[in-house]
Amino acid sequence: MTVVARVRDELAARGLLDRLPAAFLAGVTRFATPPAAELGALRADAEGLAARLAAGEAGDADLPLLTRVLFFAGHGGLLAAHGVRTPSYDLLGSYRDNLRTPVGPRLPERPRAGDRRWRVLGRDVAFPVGVPACVLNGGEEWVRYHARNGFSVLTYKTVRSRAHEPNAQPNWTFAPRPPGDAVVSDPWDWVAPGDPRVSTVNSFGVPSPAPEEWMADLERSLAAVDDDQLLLVSVMGSGDGTDLVDDFAATARLAEEAGATVVELNLSCPNTLSASADGVKPPLCLDAGATLAVVEGVRRALGDRTGLVAKISWLDEDRLAALVPGLAPLVDGVAAINTVAGRVVRGDGEPTFPGRAVAGLSGAAVRGQALDLTRRLVALREAGGHRFDVLAMGGVTDVASFEALWAAGADAVQSASGAFADPFLARDCVAALGDTLPRSVPR
Repeated sequence: MTVVARVRDELAARGLLDRLPAAFLAGVTRFATPPAAELGALRADAEGLAARLAAGEAGDADLPLLTRVLFFAGHGGLLAAHGVRTPSYDLLGSYRDNLRTPVGPRLPERPRAGDRRWRVLGRDVAFPVGVPACVLNGGEEWVRYHARNGFSVLTYKTVRSRAHEPNAQPNWTFAPRPPGDAVVSDPWDWVAPGDPRVSTVNSFGVPSPAPEEWMADLERSLAAVDDDQLLLVSVMGSGDGTDLVDDFAATARLAEEAGATVVELNLSCPNTLSASADGVKPPLCLDAGATLAVVEGVRRALGDRTGLVAKISWLDEDRLAALVPGLAPLVDGVAAINTVAGRVVRGDGEPTFPGRAVAGLSGAAVRGQALDLTRRLVALREAGGHRFDVLAMGGVTDVASFEALWAAGADAVQSASGAFADPFLARDCVAALGDTLPRSVPR
């Protein structure tokens, strides 16, 4: 029996077939309504699919449409239960609802590259692919999920010294069109899982539970990864001047107290709200002096055995060259790049994220910028005789894009949009490169 037939039988058993088109359209119009012609086409597609399913005439060719319809109808978990590639984060659900569990598929066994290992931040990991600090590592269930699916370098989502609520929904959408003066992204947009061209935009606002909540969850998350996997913890401070430094340091100490062996400093988020015309603050890493003050303060506050990573956004040649010499002696690693800030609008010209003109672009659309910065960062490391590791990310959506950043000199490669849209990405990388990826640790 084909996977489409199995899914069809489960939909019928649950009494969902007749309601499927209406549920799909409710999801499509959750945050905005498509133009009439587009909405009509989506309705016709969903109704035609439902009719073929009911008649037992749907086949493998219907799987891409079935995946889209079920995802927006709120039944992504049903697809995942049958092993279908489907996005792991429910774009229609709230941030809090998504923290409970991923909706993507789970592998029955963790992918492994035999007994080969790679050195990352002084630890030997099973394979140097992972997921960066983002909502995809927002809690224990997500860490456990990605670790089981073969991602071995994970960064726990950014936490703060006090609770911070997420921005209003929507928070995350696909961005299938090439970016121009603005990124055009409608809440009903879609890119098929596994398509290496996938890009997304997000505006979460760096939410965080209160320390008493995230510290307990972090302890459980650290226990959930295997000995040959690494979980970093991202932290962020608030305030200005010495208050900012102190808050970064205090939050880093809380992470250390909860058991973190490596702390990552979020110096790069482009979507913290402000009263500016764009509605967001620029990344801290654009200010080299403020960045170094924070890193120095945190380094003094942490124990000698706790690793420290600085996460930066894309920086031009002059800014990066000015920052690295002062940063290098203080850190064990540099992570880059975060999402690229830009204006994001719907097809009708209205903001995709109401009240926030600027959001973060990631995925294939930023692949060139990520590769550019990684090459320059590695070159500066080598020219200066520095020893920090490079954790590269940006545009990693398939094996080839992983391999490109690795070939540029990265010590680990992480993926957010790619891992979201294709939860089997790590498995594919391990299967393709597990026997041949260079720079493994002699055993």
